[in-house]
Amino acid sequence: MLKAGALYFSIVIAFFIAVISASLIMLAAHYRNSYLKEIRFNRLQNNLNSGVKYVLAEDGNYGLKGLDLFGKDADSLIIERKQWGFYDLAVIKAFILQDTLKKVMLIGVRPDSTVLYLSDEDRPLSLSGNTKITGNAELPKAGLKKSYAEGKPYANAQLIYGGNTSFSSRSLKPINQTLLKAIKDKLDLSSKELPMLERSELKVSFLDSTQSFRLLQKANLNNVNLNGNIMLFADSSVTISASSTLNGIQLFAPFIKVEDGFKGSCQLFATDSIRIGNQVNLHYPSVAAVIRTEKSGSLPKIALGENVNFEGILFTHEEKRSPLQTIISLGKQNHIKGEVFSTGMVKLEKGVVVDGKIACNRFIMQTPTTLYENFLIDVNFNNKARSRYYLSARLFNTNNENKVLKWLD
Repeated sequence: MLKAGALYFSIVIAFFIAVISASLIMLAAHYRNSYLKEIRFNRLQNNLNSGVKYVLAEDGNYGLKGLDLFGKDADSLIIERKQWGFYDLAVIKAFILQDTLKKVMLIGVRPDSTVLYLSDEDRPLSLSGNTKITGNAELPKAGLKKSYAEGKPYANAQLIYGGNTSFSSRSLKPINQTLLKAIKDKLDLSSKELPMLERSELKVSFLDSTQSFRLLQKANLNNVNLNGNIMLFADSSVTISASSTLNGIQLFAPFIKVEDGFKGSCQLFATDSIRIGNQVNLHYPSVAAVIRTEKSGSLPKIALGENVNFEGILFTHEEKRSPLQTIISLGKQNHIKGEVFSTGMVKLEKGVVVDGKIACNRFIMQTPTTLYENFLIDVNFNNKARSRYYLSARLFNTNNENKVLKWLD
């Protein structure tokens, strides 16, 4: 009986030893797999970061590209770079066997230090009231002069603060024609073959294919929520109501109206005009661009209402200077954080603040009693007040380095 009990006891002990041993082996295997998984993850992360640096070092080569980082067929990247409005967009995928990491980024470039560029039309730029210009300026040979307007002399001691002046040329500096042509092609695109936008809420990841839709005639985007990798095309006017949310999308139409109180971040492109209502907030990196084409009306124009906050790029363009030049009209108490570029005129009202750069052929100053040409009255242009994190677009042919403007999903 004693021998049988000892045998039973030995079997039980052996069983527990086997269970414990198996558990230790499984635990060791689990930790080993976790360790190897962490190593692969870190390796993929490093490869992904190498892909980001590679893209930023390139100079806008669009298309799909595969890379073998070390020539051993083990560390691979797939990079897709394309134009997204005025900016570049890159999708980077790093993979080892079945493991994959992905990143999507919007790319910008460092802006220059110029606060003001005014084409030389053989006339000076007159300053009056509480006008202040801070930063480097490129001006006509006639220069700046203090003037008396609206019952006010020029109030400041210096004409330029915190910068130097140099001479401008007869026209604005050239822009990136390849990028501009791609935008024109989209504005000329016939949208008849595209599906109609029928959903009021849609989010498309930038890791997926771009979804393009056409809009109804005289479309009204009311109570819609559109986010991400979406392009909208229209053959007539489009109205964006304050009840809508647009984030990251592009819109192409002849005429675009943004109603009072709208808040969002999008890129708007038109051939005729863009009208932005009062108390609108367009967050960085937004774009409002009117480009003269054969479809354009007599006076392509961007007009901003009162108390508008705009962060990004305001842009009008025509290939050859016409009698009725393109115009950007900035209303009372507008605050622009970014860049204003017009191959025609910029019309201003009192209280306009531009934290960044403004470039045009001519200024028009609107007061309740008079319309002044090449006068600045009670406006503030300050390149140094713009955020140090602000990035411009390759549109302006800058040779400055590429940077990550925004991470997307």
